[in-house]
Amino acid sequence: MKYALILVLIFFSFFSSKKKIENPKQTQNISNSQKTNVENSKSFVISCGSGCAMTYIAENILKNDAASLKVKFKVKMYIDEQLTDTYYETYLFSYDKNKEIEKITIEGKNENILSNLMPGAQDSFREFATEIINKKHSFFKTKKNINKTCQPSTKSCEFKNLSNKYKFILEAEEYKNEKEQKYPTSAWIIVTNKKNGKSKEIHYEPNSWTSYQDLPCTNFFVKDFNFDGLEDFAIVWDQGGVEKLYEYYLQDKNGNFSALASFPLQHGILAENIDLANKTITTQSIVGCCHININKYKLNSNTTWESSSEQHELKKK
Repeated sequence: MKYALILVLIFFSFFSSKKKIENPKQTQNISNSQKTNVENSKSFVISCGSGCAMTYIAENILKNDAASLKVKFKVKMYIDEQLTDTYYETYLFSYDKNKEIEKITIEGKNENILSNLMPGAQDSFREFATEIINKKHSFFKTKKNINKTCQPSTKSCEFKNLSNKYKFILEAEEYKNEKEQKYPTSAWIIVTNKKNGKSKEIHYEPNSWTSYQDLPCTNFFVKDFNFDGLEDFAIVWDQGGVEKLYEYYLQDKNGNFSALASFPLQHGILAENIDLANKTITTQSIVGCCHININKYKLNSNTTWESSSEQHELKKK
């Protein structure tokens, strides 16, 4: 629905009289051609008609596979400089062998927005795609083979017994202190099929590395989180706050693991109480001094999730 609205608004903007729009939240201007610059490789603005602007803020950029990046955007819509709507969308940026962008799709859809958006909007997405692929830390670099006779061995955590089908390795590639192998700055999750020995690599990027002196080896869990009969895994994404927050990688029928934004607990607390029979996940969290929130997430037959929440008073000892 949001995607359709975006296309309508951008289509409308082509025919409407265009003017310069200033976003009160971000000091960027939109030219008559709708083309804007990427700010710090993290955000850009698209005009959606006279008095209308949409800001795309990249909140998470991950390696999706050998030739694509996955970007989760927070989208803010402004009408006459007033914020009217905020929502999230995840896009897949696919590149050719020369690292040139060739396709951008919304996750779960096949339409290439580089073909069906207005030229100005296409230019903004293309500029953003070029910026993120040209960053100093390339998301397409392959894991380095370390000569153990010359360098210290790469620190890693191996999880052999969490799954009957897969072996998981969390491996750091870079450290701020390489000599002592402390304070990781780059890491990979290596998923190996125990039967055929084939491996796939996933670039691991938590919300911030500042909380990690070592790899988070004690916060890795394998379960069927979305009730499709396939094993998924969760790894800690943020150490801050009262509860640890997790990133969930869901397995598809081809054995690929993806951090889908549609999963209701994505970047939320760990799903520990899982009812496979009723396809329900229940979580609990403490609120303030005296209350506890009980949240339930139920998978419907149409693969959408229904959520409910109850608050109870903590029993005094």
